[in-house]
Amino acid sequence: MKKIYSSFLIGAILISVTSCNKFLDINDNPNDPLGSTPQLILPQAITTTANNMRRFVDHGGQLMGYYANGGGVSGWGSIITYNFTTGDFRLMWDDTYNNLMDYEYVINQSADVVEDTYFNAIAKIMKAYNFQLLVDAYNDVPYSQAFQGNTQLSVPYDNGIDVYKSITDLVDQAISAILEADHDVVAEVATQQDPLFNGDMDKWLQFAQTLKLKLMLRANGKVQFSNEDFDEGIGFLTDDAIVNPGYAKVEGKQNRMWDGWVYSAANSARGFGSQFAPTPYVLGFYDGKKLDDPVRGDLVYRTWPSVATNQLGYQGSDAGRGTNPTVWMQGTSATSYTEIGIFKGPDAGQVLMLAAEAYLMLAEANVKGLVSGDAKANFENGIEASYRYLYKDIAGALAEGADPATDVADYIAANAGSYLVNFALADTDEKKAEAIITQKYIAQNMILSHESWNDFRRTGYPATLSAPAGNAVTSFVSLTSEASTPNRLPNRILYPQSEFNYNGGNAKTIDPNTDKIFWAK
Repeated sequence: MKKIYSSFLIGAILISVTSCNKFLDINDNPNDPLGSTPQLILPQAITTTANNMRRFVDHGGQLMGYYANGGGVSGWGSIITYNFTTGDFRLMWDDTYNNLMDYEYVINQSADVVEDTYFNAIAKIMKAYNFQLLVDAYNDVPYSQAFQGNTQLSVPYDNGIDVYKSITDLVDQAISAILEADHDVVAEVATQQDPLFNGDMDKWLQFAQTLKLKLMLRANGKVQFSNEDFDEGIGFLTDDAIVNPGYAKVEGKQNRMWDGWVYSAANSARGFGSQFAPTPYVLGFYDGKKLDDPVRGDLVYRTWPSVATNQLGYQGSDAGRGTNPTVWMQGTSATSYTEIGIFKGPDAGQVLMLAAEAYLMLAEANVKGLVSGDAKANFENGIEASYRYLYKDIAGALAEGADPATDVADYIAANAGSYLVNFALADTDEKKAEAIITQKYIAQNMILSHESWNDFRRTGYPATLSAPAGNAVTSFVSLTSEASTPNRLPNRILYPQSEFNYNGGNAKTIDPNTDKIFWAK
């Protein structure tokens, strides 16, 4: 376990090159606890979480049909077979635990310091956010004894259900601490110390409560939570939660999604963006084959409506392939782009949670009776928030002439006969669930793709054919799937090799065909 659990503040080291802002510059000796403070480490940790999101987005995008292997490229291996190894996706685990050490440091160092109450609360919220990522990917994970340093190198795993309960308790603790803080004593979280909400504690409260809602919805009745109530006075997110520590068109300081999928700081097109292509499955939600949504189609895909596609696993000579610049970026070159859509620019912020996701979760909670409210209104607010995010530029302003409310009305009219858009036609709870999760799938396209993978395993939506053979518009399953499950999709990924190297006595060997995350359908 030495690599992951006793490398003190390694996340702070990794983040030292990610921002132009002084508050993200690392101190002379980050391994020296005397030279580190919660005020220094917390913003670095939040930025590291943002940078790590690419690992999860890429993972979800591959598994949920947002993109497939492109034509003319070979050597796809487990990407198209689902025959995963302990080397696949390993950085999702390693980088997240390294990041979590920073939050643990902040929590411990600020625990008895009244002036640092906000820092302590934020660190607890972000610890919960990151542990949910881990449980949703791996199920059982080291939690209660994960950060003992060199005093305990063999770290046992906690049951995923228990971790969910514990991190929900953490969120409740953070909410209570913020609400009860003496504002004359507690140090304000200054703008330069908060790359997510710029010190707005009301937004932190809403983010925390929305995270709690996600935990409860995903748990699917399988966790006995300590507190299932929500504070109506706090509310839920109504705007996108976006981290921007000062990303810039400088080597090592670009937005990670842009840097990985679009262009380097030196204006070199990234091969990753051109080697993959959108699938007919996801295009079907825009081009009329399943739903008619040309506005978002045009906002998402640069070459709309002539988008090259491929079904995962198809390797024929006529397979579609991405383009340079990548099809998911609006613009013609590394210096000519519009700042809207998905990959907005090298200095764009990184989303941790979309307002669209928050509203659609509220709609689901309304249907299930977890939260009072109008499910139809929240459903439509979620769709509008999706348009709104895609229209946003780097500064958060809507593109000139953008009118998300009118777009939603036109979208509903164009799909008046489909309950996936016209919520009034969803006359059963099951249809309502399908409509809500399908709209989340559309909203999270290449933005928070992993959340769609989680929702699919939890609900079975959006609907896909069980077998890989057949119409690519109705199935995102790989044609070369080696999974033995009924739907030919894996249930989960393997624990990384680092766990077997450093925590061999506890690391778990699982079967991705039979073992599931505890909340899975």
